[in-house]
Amino acid sequence: MSRETVLERLKRVNARQPAEEDLRVRVSVLAAALTAALAVVQQGVGGPGFKLLVVAGLPAAYWYSWRTRHRQGFTVKLIVAAGAILALGWFLHSIAAQPDGTFADAAVPLAQLLLLIQVLHGLDVPARRDLLFSLLSSAVLIAVAGVLSVSIALAPYLLVWALAATCALVRAHRSELSEVPLLPPAHAEDLTRRGWLRPVSAVMALILAGGLGLFVVVPPAGTSRALLFPAQILQHLPLPLPGELSNPSLGSGDPAVPGTRKGRNATASPFGYFGFSSSVDLAVRGRPNHTVVMRVRAAKAALWRGQTFDVWNGRTWTNSDQACTVRRSSPCTESLDGPLPIPVPPPTEGGFEFTHGSELVQTFYVVKPGPNLVFGAAPISELYFPDRPVYELPDGTVRAGVDVGKGTAYTVVSRPPAVDAAALRRADGNFHGTPPAIARRYAAPPVITPRVRDLAQQATASATTTYDKVIALEQWMARNTTYTLDIPPLPRGADPVDQFLFVDRRGFCEQIATSLAVMLRSLGVPTRVVAGYAPGLRNPFTGLFEVRASDAHLWTEVWFPGVGWQSFDPTAVVPLAGEDTGGTAGTGLGTYLSAELARVPGWLEIALAAAAALAVASVGALHVKRRRAKKRLVRPQSWAEQCLSRLERAGAARGRPRNDSETVYEYAAALQGLTDPNRPVDRVAVLVSRAAFSEEGVADEERRWVDDVLEGLASESRPGTTTPSASR
Repeated sequence: MSRETVLERLKRVNARQPAEEDLRVRVSVLAAALTAALAVVQQGVGGPGFKLLVVAGLPAAYWYSWRTRHRQGFTVKLIVAAGAILALGWFLHSIAAQPDGTFADAAVPLAQLLLLIQVLHGLDVPARRDLLFSLLSSAVLIAVAGVLSVSIALAPYLLVWALAATCALVRAHRSELSEVPLLPPAHAEDLTRRGWLRPVSAVMALILAGGLGLFVVVPPAGTSRALLFPAQILQHLPLPLPGELSNPSLGSGDPAVPGTRKGRNATASPFGYFGFSSSVDLAVRGRPNHTVVMRVRAAKAALWRGQTFDVWNGRTWTNSDQACTVRRSSPCTESLDGPLPIPVPPPTEGGFEFTHGSELVQTFYVVKPGPNLVFGAAPISELYFPDRPVYELPDGTVRAGVDVGKGTAYTVVSRPPAVDAAALRRADGNFHGTPPAIARRYAAPPVITPRVRDLAQQATASATTTYDKVIALEQWMARNTTYTLDIPPLPRGADPVDQFLFVDRRGFCEQIATSLAVMLRSLGVPTRVVAGYAPGLRNPFTGLFEVRASDAHLWTEVWFPGVGWQSFDPTAVVPLAGEDTGGTAGTGLGTYLSAELARVPGWLEIALAAAAALAVASVGALHVKRRRAKKRLVRPQSWAEQCLSRLERAGAARGRPRNDSETVYEYAAALQGLTDPNRPVDRVAVLVSRAAFSEEGVADEERRWVDDVLEGLASESRPGTTTPSASR
């Protein structure tokens, strides 16, 4: 290929395409691009000025491109190129400014770069090809919004974008059809004027069906080690005392808040949980509501551990070691750069061997302000937190040095021992046994009534291992007690465990977990109770666990020599770390939808049902109206068309139907030999063709003659009928 040929081909490929004149194509593409941009900025990308630039800049850029679509636009191309280079330079500078950052630190700058490129490209979209490129860019943006989103709030944006993108593709296709020169102008105009609702609805239905099909077969997201470690905090409000426990959601009712801070929050929030304090009083009967307090991105469900309590006085749980609440001492850990390693106390000095499980990476997105506890599946080995210092108590409790408010995000990495029931049963054979420090703190004889102690011994009489004792007590409570939030007040002076097991036989997690811990301690088994959150329901649409305030939970941890602390939740079934839980992306869809529908108020259910019935009735009425309108618009047959139909019926009656490839003249000639020679069928074909295609038309006398001939042909085809021969 010669040099001139290559240059000519490059010139032809890069030549400016004809401008797209269909304004509806541009409006549809702009709607898709603007929706995708709004979806991204709603995920917290950029400040107010940047958001205004994007939201106002996109429509302005498309308007300018429409007005200048017939110009060469060399200056605009230079501006777009220079702007893109500057945006890329700003992006690289932002990344270079975070030498110890992770992939998550690049997510927001990358989203801002894509938004700037979209706005700049909007200045020069004269042709259909340019518009379709913008549509593709908007698809990338909506995907970025999906990566950054942690809630179902993205769904409306996704729906509007899909509708706008489908409309844009349909309108662009019909605009292209209108330019095809081989089609007759009337035919092409008919193609471009056809309704858009049917093709758009069909495409949306196909997308929905295909998406649901994939949804129920593909594996869930996040089943491998995550590459993103998000960490952000919107407001840094340091606590007066380093490492203290703070829970603003409890307000003045928080026992951990000193008297000087009671006025900061006069009343407790309905989503505040009294277990996230310095003590847990089992006489308290209040429970938080169903407000979503945080969302968790994790490969599998786990108990999100907050803090532990080890001292039981017969009514209240407290923690015996609060060193970090008053000073920075050796149990406290702080780091300034990169991931923060969290030291985990060794389960024993040797003996029983177990295998560490795979890493579980969890990212917590805080929705409501709560305690400054760092939640995570136990034990936490690494922490990505946006503020230093971070404090750790000897029991593994991790606290932030600031209030944890809305918008805070942090990532924890856990690596629990991969143990199952068999491994926990073998732990009793570890010759090193329980370390004395663990036994003194967690296995001392508890405050307990005689009949509770007797019940523990009787229920575990046949259990030979610690694990079997735990299971035996859980099974006894499952058979003899009922979980409910509706329990009577604790009588004055009553033991809450005795009251629950022998009198009320009803209770919630505080009574159940405490009863298990107290009975195990009476058997010499080291135990403690843990305050945290149950996993919450996994939202199959986002892949995140939605943790509500009502998921605030108390459960029991039991010490196993050589393994360490293992969680047991007698309130619900939670798998051990060594037990696999699989599923697909759609796993739990029915449970999630049922739970969401159960929270819908009754009046809203009636309103939604009425709206659905009205929508169905409206669609039905519209369908009937359109069918009637189509019937009214049916064009009656012309005289020539009626004559041709009569001729074809007469021929079919004689066993000679008309072929699709035959003209009127050819068909008439074929019929001439099958009819009376005195009937000039060929003359009929001439007059019918003249009436259909010639401006000359056919006289009334000739019309009557054709009608007579066709009537005679029809009469000949009917048995027992004869008619006189027709003549001119």
